[in-house]
Amino acid sequence: MPLFSALLALLLVALSALLGRWFVVRLATKWCQRKLQAELKIGSFFWIQNVSLKFQQHQQTVEIDSLWISSKLLSHDLPRYVALCFGEVRIRTDLQKVSGLFAPFSQSTGVHQKELSFSPSLLKIFCQLFSIHVDSINIMVLKVATSESLWHIQIRESSFLLDSDGKRLKCEVSLNQINSKVLKSGQLEDTCLAELSLALKLYVEVGISSRQLKAISVDMWTLHAELHEGLFHSQLLRPGPSLAPKPVPCPEVTENLAEPTLPGLYLLQQLPDQVKVKMEITSVVLSMNSQKRHLNWTLKLLHFLYHRDEDQLPLRSFTANSDMAQMSTEVLLKDGLLLSQSRQRIVCLNSLKASVQVTTIDFSASVVLNTCIVHYRHQEFAQWLHLLALEIQESSSSGFKQKKKRTFPQILAPIIFSTSISNVNVSIQLGDTPPFALGFNSISLDYQHLRPQSIHQRGVLTVDHLCWRVGSDSHIQRAPHPPNMHVWGEALVLDSLTLQGSYNQPLGLSSTQSDTLFLDCTIRGLQVEASDTCAQCLSRILSLMDTQSGKSAFTRESSFGESVSLLWKVDLKVEDMNLFTLSALVGASEVRLDTLTVLGSAETSTVGVQGLVLALVKSVTEKMQPCCKAPDIPTPVLSLSMLSITYHSSIRSLEVQCGTGLTLLWSPPDHMSLYQHILATLHCRDLLRATLFPESAPLLALEPPVTVSEPEGLLPEPSPPKRLLNLTLEVSTAKLTAFVAEDKFITLTAESVSLSRHGGSLQAYCPELAAGFDGNSIFHFKEMEVQLLPELEEMILHRNPFPGLQTLRNRVWLLSLGSVSVEFPYQYDFSRTLDEAVGVQKWLKGLHRGTHAQASPSPAPLPPDLLLKVQHFSWVFLDDVFEVKLRDNYELMKDESKESAKRLQLLDAKVAALRKQHGELLPARKIEELYASLEHKNIEIYIQRSRRLYGNTPMRRALLTWSLAGLELVALADASFHGPERVVEQVQELDPGSPFPAEGVDLVIQWCRMLKCSVKTFLVRIRDYPRYLFEIRDWRLMGRLVGTEQSGQPCSRRRQILHLGLPWGNVAVERNMPPLKFYHDFRSEIFQYTVVWGPCWDPAWTLISQSLDLLTKPSADPSPPLPWWDKSRLLFHGDWYMDIEQANLHQLATEDPYNTTENMHWEWSHLSFHWKPGQFVFKGDLDVNVRTASKYDDCCFLHLPDLCMTLDLQWLCHGNPHDHHSVTLRAPEFLPEVPLGQLHDSYRAFRSENLNLSIKMDLTRHSGTISQPRILLYSSTLRWMQNFWATWTSVTRPICRGKLFNNLKPSKKKLGQHYKQLSYTAIFPQLQVHYWASFAQQRGVQIECSQGHVFTRGTQRLIPQAGTVMRRLISDWSVTQMVSDLSQVTVHLMASPTEENADHCLDPLVTKTHLLSLSSLTYQRHSNRTAEEELSTRVGDPAFHTHQLHLVDLRASWTTTNRDIAFGLYDGYKKAAVLKRNLSTEALKGLKIEPQMPAKKPKQSVLTSVPAPPPVNTPSFSGQPDKGSSGGAYMLQKLIEETDRFVVFTEEESGVSDQLCGIAACQTDDIYNRNCLIELVNCQMVLRGAETEGCVIVSAAKAQLLQCQHHPAWYGDTLKQKTSWTCLLDGMQYFATTESSPTEQDGRQLWLEVKNIEEHRQRSLDSVQELMESGQAVGGMVTTTTDWNQPAEAQQAQQVQRIISRCSCRMYYISYSHDIDPELATQIKPPEVHENQEKEDLLKKQEGAVDTFTLIHHELEISTNPAQYAMILDIVNNLLLHVEPKRKEHSEKKQRVRFQLEISSNPEEQRSSILHLQEAVRQHVAQIRQLEKQIYSIMKSLQDDSKNENLLDLNQKLQLQLNQEKANLQLESEELNILIRCFKDFQLQQANKMELRKQQEDVSVVRRTEFYFAQARWRLTEEDGQLGIAELELQRFLYSKVNKSDDTAEHLLELGWFTMNNLLPNAVYKAILRPQSSCQSGRQLALRLFSKVRPPVGGISVKEHFEPFSSLGKCGASHHPADTPVLP
Repeated sequence: MPLFSALLALLLVALSALLGRWFVVRLATKWCQRKLQAELKIGSFFWIQNVSLKFQQHQQTVEIDSLWISSKLLSHDLPRYVALCFGEVRIRTDLQKVSGLFAPFSQSTGVHQKELSFSPSLLKIFCQLFSIHVDSINIMVLKVATSESLWHIQIRESSFLLDSDGKRLKCEVSLNQINSKVLKSGQLEDTCLAELSLALKLYVEVGISSRQLKAISVDMWTLHAELHEGLFHSQLLRPGPSLAPKPVPCPEVTENLAEPTLPGLYLLQQLPDQVKVKMEITSVVLSMNSQKRHLNWTLKLLHFLYHRDEDQLPLRSFTANSDMAQMSTEVLLKDGLLLSQSRQRIVCLNSLKASVQVTTIDFSASVVLNTCIVHYRHQEFAQWLHLLALEIQESSSSGFKQKKKRTFPQILAPIIFSTSISNVNVSIQLGDTPPFALGFNSISLDYQHLRPQSIHQRGVLTVDHLCWRVGSDSHIQRAPHPPNMHVWGEALVLDSLTLQGSYNQPLGLSSTQSDTLFLDCTIRGLQVEASDTCAQCLSRILSLMDTQSGKSAFTRESSFGESVSLLWKVDLKVEDMNLFTLSALVGASEVRLDTLTVLGSAETSTVGVQGLVLALVKSVTEKMQPCCKAPDIPTPVLSLSMLSITYHSSIRSLEVQCGTGLTLLWSPPDHMSLYQHILATLHCRDLLRATLFPESAPLLALEPPVTVSEPEGLLPEPSPPKRLLNLTLEVSTAKLTAFVAEDKFITLTAESVSLSRHGGSLQAYCPELAAGFDGNSIFHFKEMEVQLLPELEEMILHRNPFPGLQTLRNRVWLLSLGSVSVEFPYQYDFSRTLDEAVGVQKWLKGLHRGTHAQASPSPAPLPPDLLLKVQHFSWVFLDDVFEVKLRDNYELMKDESKESAKRLQLLDAKVAALRKQHGELLPARKIEELYASLEHKNIEIYIQRSRRLYGNTPMRRALLTWSLAGLELVALADASFHGPERVVEQVQELDPGSPFPAEGVDLVIQWCRMLKCSVKTFLVRIRDYPRYLFEIRDWRLMGRLVGTEQSGQPCSRRRQILHLGLPWGNVAVERNMPPLKFYHDFRSEIFQYTVVWGPCWDPAWTLISQSLDLLTKPSADPSPPLPWWDKSRLLFHGDWYMDIEQANLHQLATEDPYNTTENMHWEWSHLSFHWKPGQFVFKGDLDVNVRTASKYDDCCFLHLPDLCMTLDLQWLCHGNPHDHHSVTLRAPEFLPEVPLGQLHDSYRAFRSENLNLSIKMDLTRHSGTISQPRILLYSSTLRWMQNFWATWTSVTRPICRGKLFNNLKPSKKKLGQHYKQLSYTAIFPQLQVHYWASFAQQRGVQIECSQGHVFTRGTQRLIPQAGTVMRRLISDWSVTQMVSDLSQVTVHLMASPTEENADHCLDPLVTKTHLLSLSSLTYQRHSNRTAEEELSTRVGDPAFHTHQLHLVDLRASWTTTNRDIAFGLYDGYKKAAVLKRNLSTEALKGLKIEPQMPAKKPKQSVLTSVPAPPPVNTPSFSGQPDKGSSGGAYMLQKLIEETDRFVVFTEEESGVSDQLCGIAACQTDDIYNRNCLIELVNCQMVLRGAETEGCVIVSAAKAQLLQCQHHPAWYGDTLKQKTSWTCLLDGMQYFATTESSPTEQDGRQLWLEVKNIEEHRQRSLDSVQELMESGQAVGGMVTTTTDWNQPAEAQQAQQVQRIISRCSCRMYYISYSHDIDPELATQIKPPEVHENQEKEDLLKKQEGAVDTFTLIHHELEISTNPAQYAMILDIVNNLLLHVEPKRKEHSEKKQRVRFQLEISSNPEEQRSSILHLQEAVRQHVAQIRQLEKQIYSIMKSLQDDSKNENLLDLNQKLQLQLNQEKANLQLESEELNILIRCFKDFQLQQANKMELRKQQEDVSVVRRTEFYFAQARWRLTEEDGQLGIAELELQRFLYSKVNKSDDTAEHLLELGWFTMNNLLPNAVYKAILRPQSSCQSGRQLALRLFSKVRPPVGGISVKEHFEPFSSLGKCGASHHPADTPVLP
């Protein structure tokens, strides 16, 4: 039954199903026809199969293969009990006709909306029971895009499930497999456009009541899509006009069009509450079959979640007009991969997660990305981008027109955004640019946008290891670079970045608060590399980006910044920052910053840098570069430990502070590298600028021409004044090093540098600045301050002294220095480094000149003025350390020797005490040990002192020190001399003497300034010498100074090579060779000017000169360098005036440079000095003092008041000596051709060959002063001047020259050797000369001259020395002309009995006696004649003489007083000369005789015998006289030495000859030089005796004294030089007083009037006095005068009697000398040898060369009375033949010493005694000098403290000691003189092997004396002088004396005729005495006496022979025998 019932139920169900099926089919068919206009067909009745739905109108069909209903009861795979199953569903449609398909459906849905409502319960039951399943669905869409396209979709195993809970309807659609293809028919290969396959599961939840979509979930897996090339070329992706989407009205647009909306907000609102999309294993392939390319994109997972909660409270006020519901959105992507056809990864994505969450309080979003790798290759993507770009462009172009500018609404809700991106690497390979890649480990961003009372935004950005690589290998993914390393090609590396920021914006319109911005950023490991590759890549990236958004954002930001005030604060810290620039040409550069800190705010911004280094990498050979800390980087170019920059915006102030350790290392190669890097960086900047702003590039290029082309006449519009930036710079320490060559560098070191600029003023201060060259610290500046001021009131005051200036105000550079010191090391070549530096400067100038230098030159602005103030300036040349230590050690050794001697004395005393105590018990070994230990101790003490030598006192270092104090220099610029044309005008004005080129001068340097300078002290010191070389006090200078440098011709430009290295090689820099010239017009005032110089400083000055040569590089011109005098003529031109209050010149007179007491002091008072080209003018009072450390100190020996001294310089050149513009220097490569053997000389026309110097001293200026020129001399002064002259004429040795010192330069020519001619002119109105023999002024000479003129001219000849050794040229000066005119000359002898006087004025007790006076003195000297002139002189011009002296009205007086004074003066001179000779090393030279070598005996032959040597006292053995001295001077000296004899000898000729020997020897046929001619006109001489009263006056109307030099001749076998003296006296008269002269007691002198002296006078008998005088006869009376200037009538006349009438006298003196001129000796032939030498007469030999004196009187008329006769005898005995009393004592001493020497036989003992005596005398001299120095120092001390008793007592003791030393010196000096002379005599006798007396046959004549009177008449008168007593007449009177070599003498007296007459009136016999027969013949003699005298024996004269002969006749007598006259 149950079974039946079940079957029945089944049957009923089946029937009902069949009925239902039929009913449904019918219903569906009708509905389809009515609603869809479609035809529905069902193939089977029982089963629904072959169902077909066809839309006739659109040709669309739907076919169902089968349709059935199943249940899960039947199949477990089915989820529901009732399942509607479809078999195969086929759908075919046409898209071109489908547009009308949806219209009726939409209309029907809208009408029957209410009919479709279901009951929730029914719907829930239905959803739980029913499901739909479809096996497969095939959809074919025709004409998708075109008529040939087809879209085929195939879906397998799909199911549709519904579920409902009553409120919501849930629908689940599952599609197990979906395959889709888009095909296109045609001729193309790609018939398939796209393919798609996937599995899909869709879950949809819809609200039943609201009928809204509540949730949707999509699951897709195994998605595989292939998009082919044809798809992009087809019209499928390009919607046509019919398929174009129509604009749908949105609420956000329709409600309020003016209210901005958030984009995408409407879309989010339309989404269901829950959306979930999940895609797994997705694969998308893009294929391009035409190029066989394809892309494959695979994604493992894509997950999208969206949830919106409408039930919770929404987010209020999300925008101004809308809220936002709570929602959350999340997107997740995992394992995405994009591959190319070559299976290379293009995009690799690990995971990407993005989420957005909206709560009631905020809006939060987050993005997390992990591991994204992108490899973009443009070659592969080009075609794809082209396809995509075309599609995007067409699609965007259609819709872009409809878009409007969208404005974003203001979000009011809090926003929180966070992102985290990690492991991202993007590499891009573009075709035209190198590849590049960007990658980072992680980036995280947290952002919050809060809005309480104000808008608050804050965010945190963190970046970890960001890297941007460029280059060919950048696309290859690499591991992160090692720490502290930089990989080349990484353009940007960022190890870590942390950025925190906040922004506050107050709300409300009335809020007064400003917006605030706070940023805090920390960066570590920043590496930036700039290169061309980076720029290209970045430019390409920027070109691909849309710059419009950036521009709009920029405009918005700028407008926002202008409208809203913002308070901001930024804190940035960057650690380990490295900036690199890479260049393919020069390697790379690196900038390292250890720490960079930026603290910024609206008011103040500060940038701090710790460890800044700039370094260069010469060549990039490695792939990585170490990134060290800043101190560890080797050889940095720039290094800085700390840098701080602060900017104050309110006051526009910038402060820069640099810490310690600022170091700059610069070199030309580094500069070129930096320059290339900068150029490359600028090129990159320009490239990026052109990319970003393509329209601004041409504008920027056109801006400069616009500004230049602005017309000058049109003034620009006044712009508002711009507020200047105030700058402050502070540098703690800085060291800048610049290598100007490989081994030459300059270093600049500074400490605490501060620089500030406020407004238009600039100020810099540095307490210490040092500049070094090649490691040597040269320049030091302390307290240095520099200011640039717009104007300064002080400078306006400085302009007042220059009224010609036009500019009233100017900018000012103010430079103030506390101290400046310059130190040059010893032998340091500063010029090379300086020249290299200048060359580098020229190169830099040419390198960075730019294009502006090529533009037309515009007038330069007026340069600013300069005000320089230096408190102390020093310039030092350092000395050789070896020289310094050598002298210090020498001083130490001297001191230590003294100390050791003291210690030795102490030890000797102790040893003596021990010996006294112990006696002989003291062992000798112990004493030796004591002395040995003392010696060892001395050595140790010396070593210790040597080591501690520089412990307390530093070593002297200076060779030359130049110091200035209080220097102030003002240089004023003015428009009147600014510009090249005005400067040339100034040059022509300042240098008018130089010819200016007609074509003008092209100048490269030209400037002109008005200078005003003042210096308090100007000091120059050599070494540590106690005296300054220059000492100037209170120096003020003002005037014009012009500097010009002429532009050199092409041949005057040298090329300097700079070695820059690779890749530049060597660079040639053109250097201008013409020098910088100066033109000046100065006027200066000096209070004190002192110059000190001496030959002892010459060695040090040589070193200084060498140091000066190292300061300036010699010219590249190969010409010989110019000497300093020519160089000064070339460089300096103009005038210089100096007004010096006190000028001093000290000429040091010793060889000790440390001596301060011995010098000659030239002192100028009120000196006016003018220096102009070729002339020096000195005007002032000149005093020349002798400074010596004795009582003769401060001896003003020359006083010249109102002196005008002019020095004229005449430069002897080949061209114009002033034409310096024509000097053209030539570079070595442009030298012209010169003749062979001649050197090129660019200075040939300008170089001076010689210099003619003319000195003129004019004393005729009248300035109102009473003082007259005077000369004060002492004998010590003259001796001092001899030493002074010897010191100054000594030849200095070469200093530091030769190979040892690397100094092979030729020695510089001295200025003294450059003189060719020197002329001197002196003009004085009066002159006074005083000479004193000693300081006591006991004897002296005074010379007075009223007016005088002296002119002399000398020439110099440089004689080379013989020999192969190069020696100095011998300077030979010869006086070519001398002219002197003196008038009213008076000479007095002075004596004073007083003691030494402190001052050097004349003592009023001085007795002054007249010696001589004359009216005029004329002296002329002419140059020596040549050989041709000599011949003409011999023939026709005998009046020519080398020396001519003309004396007019000579008046001489010789009295006993004069005699004593003269002998005293001579004795002092003789003693000093003897002392000097005896103490000299020449005293005993040449006299050492070997005892075993006997001297050669002279030959007995007459002609071959050598003449006997001269006497012992001749200078032949005591030292030869000077070669230049004449024989006459030699003989005069010889005669003076033998004044003790006062006996005249002569040599007797065999028989009485008619011709005298003197006359015969004075022949004129062999004269070669008439040397001297002295002419006296109207001369007279007064003689006064000692025992008688009265005087004798000797006068001559004319006198001549002639000296001639004869040619040397052979006398025997000896060559001798003969000199003859001839004296001619005409008009001689003798006058004598008849009684005692009354004027003698008055101190006045009697003189003859000129009319009584001159001859041939026309007597005028008009006057009574002429009638009273007795004419010219003997015995006549003549009136005298006592005042020469007044006539005799105006005085009390006294008469004198003429005792000898007018007569003439001839005197001849012939001397022979061995001193022969070498030039004449070479012209003398050797003597001839005769055959009969033995038969020559002996007398011929004797007459050969004999010194002869001959005196001749032709007629004498003599008349004397007894008083006059006695007076004459008195004068002869006491004046003429006076012998000093001490001579006899001296002779006795000499005889005694000679006898002692004869007893002693050992010459060495005699020599030893002489040497000991010499040493004793030298000690006396040294002791006297020491005492004088001590007295000198005491006297100096007494000047300050005159009442010091101790000093006075000490001075008195020293004076007594000095007097005793002088007395001892006098005694021992006399003893030494006698000993030396006797020793020479003894040695001479020993040498010739003979006794004191020689044999007769060896005797020769050595001297001959002759007196001859032709006729003499002597008249004896009474006392009155008129009445005669007797008369004596003599005729042919001859007296001769012959002195021989054996001290024998022969006397001969011959008298031709004589008679004596008695003149008494009562005499019987008139003829008293006469010869017996008249001897009228010249051969007959009335009387002849011959006597031969031998040398005295024991003082008794011995007459060897006496032979009388007489022919006397009768004698008559008077009647009174007592009255018989007796001859005296």
